Amino acid sequence: MRPVLTREQMRAYDAYAIEQCQVPGVVLMENAGRGAAEIIEETMCDPLGGVVIICGTGNNGGDGFVVARHLAAWRVSVQVFLIGDPRRVGGDAKLNLDAMQALGLELQCVRDDGDLPALSEALAGAELVVDAMFGTGLTRPIEGRWVDVIAAINNCGRPCVALDIPSGIDADCGSVLGVAIRAAHTVTFAHFKTGLLQGAALAHTGELHVVGLGICDEQILGEVGRAAELIDSRHVTLALGERPANCHKYQAGNVLLVAGSEGKTGAALLSAKAALRAGAGMATIASWPDALAALAPQLQEVMSVPIDPAGLESSIERALQKRGAVGIGPGLGLDDSARKLCEHIVLGWEGPVAVDADAISHFAGRASALSEAKGPRVLTPHTGELARLLGCSSADIEADRLGVACRAARETGCVVLLKGPHTVVATPQGDCQISEHANPLLATAGSGDVLTGIVAAFLCTAPDAASAATGATQAHGLTAALFAEQHEGTDRGMIATDMIALLPKVLGACR
Repeated sequence: MRPVLTREQMRAYDAYAIEQCQVPGVVLMENAGRGAAEIIEETMCDPLGGVVIICGTGNNGGDGFVVARHLAAWRVSVQVFLIGDPRRVGGDAKLNLDAMQALGLELQCVRDDGDLPALSEALAGAELVVDAMFGTGLTRPIEGRWVDVIAAINNCGRPCVALDIPSGIDADCGSVLGVAIRAAHTVTFAHFKTGLLQGAALAHTGELHVVGLGICDEQILGEVGRAAELIDSRHVTLALGERPANCHKYQAGNVLLVAGSEGKTGAALLSAKAALRAGAGMATIASWPDALAALAPQLQEVMSVPIDPAGLESSIERALQKRGAVGIGPGLGLDDSARKLCEHIVLGWEGPVAVDADAISHFAGRASALSEAKGPRVLTPHTGELARLLGCSSADIEADRLGVACRAARETGCVVLLKGPHTVVATPQGDCQISEHANPLLATAGSGDVLTGIVAAFLCTAPDAASAATGATQAHGLTAALFAEQHEGTDRGMIATDMIALLPKVLGACR
């Protein structure tokens, strides 16, 4: 598993490595800087164009001095700028500054506004810029000449590589502290930081890379903990389970999709077909008579069962018999009948349920009611739906996606799958996992309906609801990655049915 750390956890990580594991801080800085330099060299198109490295007076600047030394050793043209007074550089950063200068690399200082033109001139002539100004410890808004320096970098028209985290980004929640570097690449050290995977940071980090510090750190992580873990393809494998050769369709998964209403039948069909492509042996849509009439010409592999508004509970109870899992909500509607239907299934059925869209909205402002559910539940809200459920704003959610998802899981007693770039999966027990995918291809109508179908199918085979949620999240993200690979790296043009068609290939690759 790949851990994701907070600012404080990373600070404790470094301290433990230095004090308890006897690894000198200058060694950690050396390993970080060399790893970053290797990625920077790979990133450059024309080494003759040169690199401008802009450093602060702290340890992030020290990383920049190491990068400069290695790039110069590889015959890359390097210019190094220090923002501030070199007398303020201390500790391991000072050791690396002295080594860099002793090897003949010049340090240019930006002490006041009069020094900014020289920096701007260097940026104009560079091929690539390295941001080594602020690390993960920044908590206050950027001000003063730092604002002008960041503006000069962002406006110079050259790609920027940020060391550890783009300067100006909060390492915990990903918010912009006044202004922030817009990086084409971010090389983070040891492990991902929570702020790199949420909030406004997503528009500033570019392509993410992780550089190890040259230490085996299981012992360290056991001491300092982790905020979350990254979801990967192993989660898909776990969710799928083993399928014997003599498996029949009911063993493969018998899924009921309670979804669709007049004018919103597409959501039901997408969910049902996704469930089948995700491995369910049987998918049945339960919906209102008028919706099923509209759907009938499109139902081939998918079965259907009507919900009688006059005998709501008895008709849905018949539909629930022998089901392995239920997906409820896509396009279902927000009227009183839909509300009663949602409460009956979500709170009363003992089997596992994927709760999405309208089914979540029926519990708006009363999240704690979901804790009374009789079986495992996976909630799959987008930001707006979770905001309505918790009685807060979408901005509150985006300001701390990890924290709010964990809070929602505690309050509801459900697994919460918060959709969006780097989807978050949180459990009532406090475990948190984050998707490695933040692909704009997923921003398409019906994408969430497909995810509901995958979750419902995986609930039939996964060992628990959290495994179904994480496996479905990864499979969903991989369809976008595969589509991009097949279409020259495009970031648009995928539709929900494309995702469904790609699911078998994605699942096969994860086996």
